[in-house]
Amino acid sequence: MMADGEDAFRYTSAPERRHRLVVFITEQGYCTIGELSRIFGVSEMTIRRDVSKLVEQGEVRGFRGGVGSLSRQDLVGSDYRLRDLKMGAAKQAIAQAAVDLIGGNSIIALDAGTTVAQLAPLLPGDRNLCVITHSFPVLSELAGHSGTEVICLGGTLHPESLSFDGPATLSAISNLHVEVLFLAATGLGERGVFCGNGYDAITKRALIDVSERVVLMADSSKFETQAMVRVCGWDAIDTIIVDAGIGDGQRRLLMQHGVKVIAAALSPAA
Repeated sequence: MMADGEDAFRYTSAPERRHRLVVFITEQGYCTIGELSRIFGVSEMTIRRDVSKLVEQGEVRGFRGGVGSLSRQDLVGSDYRLRDLKMGAAKQAIAQAAVDLIGGNSIIALDAGTTVAQLAPLLPGDRNLCVITHSFPVLSELAGHSGTEVICLGGTLHPESLSFDGPATLSAISNLHVEVLFLAATGLGERGVFCGNGYDAITKRALIDVSERVVLMADSSKFETQAMVRVCGWDAIDTIIVDAGIGDGQRRLLMQHGVKVIAAALSPAA
């Protein structure tokens, strides 16, 4: 998921490795030290030394446990409450279509995002579901939901996104197996799925890694929205549920990458 091939991370010297680090970090927007260590095949101590040198040179920005190519302001992301007001009818239609993809006795994960949160109140109470989430709104909705087991991915609560993230969250995810992940996004483009901040991207990637299938829930406006941090390429997405506003060019892009498109129809009232 993270690289186009093994050749992309072969290098002959430390300076070349650091150059490739800058290129990779710029492309992803934000990475953890652990991710970089695994991908580049060197120890975390070596990566930390590389990052320290790159920070001194002004080529990347260091953060606790990770490194990014963006400013701190860019990494904050937009406020959840503002995003929740946009494309309300489309989000409800997308959530309704998502219910049809959930079978009985399923283990599903609900990502943090306003569109995915619309799915929580629609979950059937008679399918013996196990729901994994780091979304505070989803947890609040499912707290009294009978017939559904809820697993909370703890961590640090971020007020702007109303989600839990951090080392504790990543550790919890690493020990899980998910049948279907319902993924959220801030922006969509030719290079794949994007979000507004680094900590959210890291959590999304970790959830993708432990999931059998990934269903992206995103309204058509996301194709016109710019977001700075890349989560994954289209090869990581199995299905996208979107509203009927999706364009022909966007459909062709998705078909080229083997992504199944489900266009949710809005109700006449909407």
